[in-house]
Amino acid sequence: MLMKIGLIQNYVKLGDIENNKSLFFSEIAALLKESPDFIILPEMWLTGFDYENIFKFSENTFNIIKELQNILSDDTLIVSSLPEQSNSKVFNTIFVFNKSKIIAKYRKNFLFSPLREDIYFEKGNDITVFENKGTKIGLHTCYEIRFPELFRLSTYNGAELFFVPAIWPAGKKHHWLTLIKARAIENQAFIVGCNANKISTKNKEVACGYSVVIDPWGNEVFIADEEPLSTTVSLDMSKVKEVRDTIPSLKDAMEVFEINKKPYKG
Repeated sequence: MLMKIGLIQNYVKLGDIENNKSLFFSEIAALLKESPDFIILPEMWLTGFDYENIFKFSENTFNIIKELQNILSDDTLIVSSLPEQSNSKVFNTIFVFNKSKIIAKYRKNFLFSPLREDIYFEKGNDITVFENKGTKIGLHTCYEIRFPELFRLSTYNGAELFFVPAIWPAGKKHHWLTLIKARAIENQAFIVGCNANKISTKNKEVACGYSVVIDPWGNEVFIADEEPLSTTVSLDMSKVKEVRDTIPSLKDAMEVFEINKKPYKG
């Protein structure tokens, strides 16, 4: 089965809701003409990591989701990282939704303490695996590609395709590309990493880029440079079974290691 994935890699301006919204909504509207199954956006594309205002911004998240739902076609789902407020706490959350409802959500488990993300966000404590058109999909965020255990838990729960929204600096692109490729090879799954092309902070702009799609063999299906882009990539999901049948490393592991199966309930 072919699955068409839309990626938007563009500028995320710190705290500039109107600019970010206008830019990404326009790109989403253009991609919808290609009828993708999913459109994935960078991590915190609407707000950036504007810690001083993140709680206030989180109060508007479900209004933004509703606005996006109003422009969606019937068959396309959005994968969107946004600040989620719950019980006076804020989570770095991936929402997956179609025109009518939220299908799944994932709260980032591992927060990037060197930039104080752990001070302003509450950490999640679960994994998310959901199904769409016969494909099981896992969700993880940016820094979490450094934690192979997390991806393996999602794979044990059936994940064949991973979406990874990110804000990752180009200066560490070799980490980004190497780790995503490793997660794809060891889990014999497709991984779609969607980055900003650059971000602004209080003091400077930071180049990012290199959004990438890796197949279960570890091959690059698509890789961007540092420029803004909006594109679609088609994935042949039958390749997951082909790879897992050819090299049964997951099957071998499941016969040895204790597995915590805790699928997402929605």
